[in-house]
Amino acid sequence: MLEIKNVKIKMGEQQLLGGLSFSAEDGQVVCITGDSGCGKTSLLRAILGFIPLQEGHISVDGELLTPAAAGEFRKYIAYVPQDLAMPMETVGEMVRMPFALKANLATPFSKARLMEEWQKLDLAPELYDKKVSELSGGQRQRIIISTLGLLKKTIVLADEPTSALDAHTTALVLAYFKALAAGGATVITVSHDPAFTDGCDKKVVTA
Repeated sequence: MLEIKNVKIKMGEQQLLGGLSFSAEDGQVVCITGDSGCGKTSLLRAILGFIPLQEGHISVDGELLTPAAAGEFRKYIAYVPQDLAMPMETVGEMVRMPFALKANLATPFSKARLMEEWQKLDLAPELYDKKVSELSGGQRQRIIISTLGLLKKTIVLADEPTSALDAHTTALVLAYFKALAAGGATVITVSHDPAFTDGCDKKVVTA
């Protein structure tokens, strides 16, 4: 279980979060929603240990996330950012990139298993040999999301994962996250998309 307790985040003079509390259980898909600029993305980055808290605490299974422990915590976390600009030229290079990170070196990459994930997200196998620049925004989102099934992290963070998707592919992504949760993961998303947020197990509204 991931617990957010009275978390306040301030960037410069701007108060982003003013005392947010909620819990996310194993097997749940939780969506954080609210007005733009109220700290939703900053909260995800705080869970990753990249942004300090002004007040409050974040814990996973009762263990406090501290600056010293952040690196260890990140071994169990997968993150899909909103900005999916990738420096890789080909899709094959892009999907292999997460497996080259220090936290994921023990997890083998398998193209065959990736293709199984792609079927769930309605992605054509021939996209693997395409250039990243040839992809649509929605294809790029789903391709990055598909790697989550191989990484098998216990906590998944996704920032606006359906921003470039139509209703059909939004439903596929929601079902994909629910399948990850059914396997024991805690999935925390940020979204303004009602079609997505209404399908999540829990909705947290930030002020």
